[in-house]
Amino acid sequence: MTPITRTSVGERSDALRQAQGPEGAQGPEGAQGPDGAEEPDGDQAPASGRQDRGAGSSRDETAPPKRAARIAAAVSIALVGVYVAGTLVIVSPTTPVRGAVVAAAGPYFTQKWNVFAPSIMKTNITFSVQAQWRDADGKLVKSDWVNVTKLEQQAVPGHAEPSRIQKSSWNAMLAYNTRYLALDAKQREIVRDTFIQRADGGAYRAQSAESLIADLDAVSTTPGSGQGDIVRFLRYDYMLKEYATAFSTAYFDQDVERVRWRIDRTRPNDFDNRFSEEQQFDDTAVTFGWRHVDDVIDPETLAVYRDVIARYGGAR
Repeated sequence: MTPITRTSVGERSDALRQAQGPEGAQGPEGAQGPDGAEEPDGDQAPASGRQDRGAGSSRDETAPPKRAARIAAAVSIALVGVYVAGTLVIVSPTTPVRGAVVAAAGPYFTQKWNVFAPSIMKTNITFSVQAQWRDADGKLVKSDWVNVTKLEQQAVPGHAEPSRIQKSSWNAMLAYNTRYLALDAKQREIVRDTFIQRADGGAYRAQSAESLIADLDAVSTTPGSGQGDIVRFLRYDYMLKEYATAFSTAYFDQDVERVRWRIDRTRPNDFDNRFSEEQQFDDTAVTFGWRHVDDVIDPETLAVYRDVIARYGGAR
């Protein structure tokens, strides 16, 4: 077994001084071999080379993102500047430049009320009905006008999500009015008249759909081509007659023989005159003629109408 030779501290110091240069500092190339030749340091050189290459590569990779960031910042500042300048021009007094800027920016930045409510109504529209029935002596009795829309709306306050049945007359009236406005002026005059004719024996009956179509088509500005609008209106007119009959029968508790309806429009003052006590616009009303009731109402349907009227507070 090879004995372990220990070197004293003094001997290690002498060996260290022999390995150093004349000034006592280690040479730049490190320790030398037995023959005085420099021994290459295989670990340090390659590592140093790798480190240098890595640093250069890192600098090359970070350069493009910095340029891209500067370009993005410049574009953002330019856009903000254009937006601020455009805003200042828009709020400035009227000039040709302002008109051009408003026209260009309008489709993208202009805000109007229809952004929040696309179909703002400027008028209040209601639907009212009137009925006739025979008394004990056989004479016709005419009722007062009943505002069905107002009756339905009595149940709306206090409900965040009211039922659609609480605006059924309002929806029906809007659809009916749209079809009415699609007719010619002469045709509108006819449909505002009574659709009742005498029957044999002195009685009365509803005018037939065929005769109504012929009469309306005869006064059309384009005979034959506008029958689609005529038919669509008469279909809804018949539906509205059924609705008015069921409502009137339940409301007046009478055997109703005739019904008619009216569309009332009231328009409040505009914004500039909102505090004025004087009414700015006149109320308008379109009254349609009498329609003859020639059908039997189903008892279950009548019970539903009576229940709805009682819940809305319209029971007599």
